[in-house]
Amino acid sequence: MNHQQHFVSFLIYLGALMLTAPLLSQEAALKRPPAPVLKKGEKQLFVDSVMIRSKQGIKRVIHPAKKLEHPVLTAEMPWEVRTEDGIIDKRVNIYGTVLRDEKSGSFKMWYADPGSVLFATSSDGVQWERPVLKVMGATNETDLRLHSPSIIEDKFETDPAKRYKAVGNASMGVDDTKLQRLRDKFEMVDWYRDKTQRLYYAAHSADGLRWTVDPEPILLGCDTITLSQDPVTGEYLAFHKRQGDPRVIGIRHVFLSVSKDMKHWSEPHPVVVADEVDNKATRQLKGGTYSEYYNLSAFPYAGQWLGFVTHFRRVEPPSALFGNDEVNGRKRSATGIIDVQLVTSRDGRRWDRCSDRSPVIPLGPHAYDAGSIFGLCNAPVFVGDEMWMYYTAVTTPHGGLAPEKQQSIALAKWRIDGLASIRPKKKKEPGMIETHDFVAAGSLLTVNADVNSGGLAVEVLDAAGQVIQGYDKESSMIEKQDSVRLAIRWKNVDALPTGVPIRLRFHLSNGDLFSYVID
Repeated sequence: MNHQQHFVSFLIYLGALMLTAPLLSQEAALKRPPAPVLKKGEKQLFVDSVMIRSKQGIKRVIHPAKKLEHPVLTAEMPWEVRTEDGIIDKRVNIYGTVLRDEKSGSFKMWYADPGSVLFATSSDGVQWERPVLKVMGATNETDLRLHSPSIIEDKFETDPAKRYKAVGNASMGVDDTKLQRLRDKFEMVDWYRDKTQRLYYAAHSADGLRWTVDPEPILLGCDTITLSQDPVTGEYLAFHKRQGDPRVIGIRHVFLSVSKDMKHWSEPHPVVVADEVDNKATRQLKGGTYSEYYNLSAFPYAGQWLGFVTHFRRVEPPSALFGNDEVNGRKRSATGIIDVQLVTSRDGRRWDRCSDRSPVIPLGPHAYDAGSIFGLCNAPVFVGDEMWMYYTAVTTPHGGLAPEKQQSIALAKWRIDGLASIRPKKKKEPGMIETHDFVAAGSLLTVNADVNSGGLAVEVLDAAGQVIQGYDKESSMIEKQDSVRLAIRWKNVDALPTGVPIRLRFHLSNGDLFSYVID
């Protein structure tokens, strides 16, 4: 049984409990669906409440990323810098991809300037080199010509020529016949009236440097798009922007389309859409009007999905942010600030907002990203006990113009599983959280926690909610420690009960609990 089937069984189990709880008798309890199996070695995060049965005095907290003093890549090479009418335009972005070799630890980056997809390498992920590829002259340019290029290394692909897959946006001036064929594939098409015929395309490559772009466009488009792959089914997930779709209010929002072959895609449906909570926060800004969502970088992790979504808070008129509406006859485009929030999913298809909507990658404090964050890699990389995410850092809010606006590639870091934690609401009062019933496939419990100024204890309960003898909280207390791997042991026992439904009850004082795992 795969993790999605486990999740479906778990939802059925929860639904049965909620329906029968008022009348639950001992006989009915025996008939309820079996508790799901918690897979051995699969981490359980606290980014959502799916596994939480009850809580007391606990809140969920977002942990903002740690940043470097400087970007890791800036526009420096002649082909990365544009000059028009004497104005220097320095922009590189990472709507693209960073991959890390599991054996060597080396890094590969696909990034872009205003007209090209470029390639860089690194041994440490911080200092980057631009190899001369000799694909497009003596540069590090690939021959891929797609805006917002999002790349994966396809672990399911058996054809070496298609080892790498990509999606992106282009204005290729397709003929009416091709455009009509694309329109005929989908139901919701009347919103698309793009005069420049921006459409989404798919591409494949053997080495990630020389690409073949499919001649037929795959989706009606705007500009940004990210590609991911289901680790169980191998299906491709394209998260893309649509502007003007009648199913949502506002302009920019994130839609999802799914494919098994990169050619035939499902009807796009909205997955991250601004609500009144977002709009209310935007109206706190001077000139703030409403919220939009620019793009979503979604990736499978720990048996579920996590996503970084760029929250665009629109401001009108531009002078409310910039002090003027145009510069030397150049009008500013849609203005506002963009930062990054966390969203979660259990299947990659249906997405929820994290209850703490504070930015997981906020703006600043450095000048290089004090204005906006335009986009991110399609997935993070993992280095030791840290998660790294590369993003597009902008010196001005959206609507900035060169030379005041400069774009670079920056790096955000968290401890492993450290995007969100549970924490007591009050420092001097402990909190408690209890899981739903599960059957442990493993026996040794380990937690990722920071209780350097507090403590953590764990009780093990049976399916009736009674503490199992020997698994009391008093004999499992951990104090004044901070580690991504803290072993939970009791005075007279190390291993958890196996083969029977159990619950875990965490008691936390003045600290953060990020995740747990049973090996």
